[in-house]
Amino acid sequence: MTSNAQPNMPSPRRRLGSALGIGMALTGVLLLIVVSGYYAYSVSARSRLDDLNFSAAQPAQAPSMASASVVSADMPQTEEAKLPQVAELASAQPVDSRPAAAHAQSAPSSSPASAQAQSQTAAALGASSPADQTAPANGDRAAPPATSYTALYPATQIHPKFWGQPLWSGGEPYLYSSSPDTGLPDGFRAISATDDALARGKGALTTRIAIPSIDVDSTIEELAIVNTGDSRAYETPKNLVGHIPQSSNPGEIGNAWYFGHLESPIRGEGNVFRRLPDIPDLLRNGDDVFIELENADGRVYLYRATQTEVVYQDDLSLYGSDSARITLVACVPRLVYDHRILVTAELVGVSDAPDATH
Repeated sequence: MTSNAQPNMPSPRRRLGSALGIGMALTGVLLLIVVSGYYAYSVSARSRLDDLNFSAAQPAQAPSMASASVVSADMPQTEEAKLPQVAELASAQPVDSRPAAAHAQSAPSSSPASAQAQSQTAAALGASSPADQTAPANGDRAAPPATSYTALYPATQIHPKFWGQPLWSGGEPYLYSSSPDTGLPDGFRAISATDDALARGKGALTTRIAIPSIDVDSTIEELAIVNTGDSRAYETPKNLVGHIPQSSNPGEIGNAWYFGHLESPIRGEGNVFRRLPDIPDLLRNGDDVFIELENADGRVYLYRATQTEVVYQDDLSLYGSDSARITLVACVPRLVYDHRILVTAELVGVSDAPDATH
């Protein structure tokens, strides 16, 4: 006699539940691996941020930005002057230290309250830092840093990275074709960041920025004030470089602030400053990093990078200068974006418009 009994088989519902359970467990493990990996990466990336700090042997230096509280007592410092994070860039309440005629060219504020904020913090960008010293005379230049390749090899026209193939190197833009008289790229005449600089409000708005050594060539947009609900902030530049309109214009005394994205994978706002973190290494190699700012009048003002510094996003605040300088800002490190790299440069030369006389 044979038995017709069948072995107990799990029902389709139980099989589905088991599959879902296994899937959720695997998903949880995967998420744990991803989160742990990102955390490990962020810790490693932050630990390398000190490599982005560099100060060249220049007479004039930017003030230390180790924290927002470390600011000269002579410089008015207000909440409106701070730059809290918005999206991936810093943002700020409006501040203004320019004459009314020059301010008329800047992006208008979005509300009467912004005008009040401007009047309350007008001196923030025009104030100088105790770290500012008298700029060198026209055409003078400090000696290259001790780590420069020029201290090791007299043939300064050939960078060490080309020593293995000097006949095929071809050089790089603005690095090894400087005029022997001024040390500046061809077409520029030397000017002083104090003696020859324009007074605030005397220069035209910026239209273009170029940094040949890191392949930057971008138009400039004056950043407007946007209402974020409970506060106001500067808009973030999209696929170009943004200028804080209340800071100085090219060639003017003061500190001109320019913001750009290191990268913007989510918002898709470009990566115009993706190579800004390369500048510290270039300076350590003894390379000159020149920054061109073209204004609406057709003049091109030339700045030489002198310092790079990394600050935490909440510690970034605007500051001014008694000399003509600029500060470039981008978010670091990559995929974390909770710090800012600041590249400071001093005015060293100008190339006049074709129809201009001097």
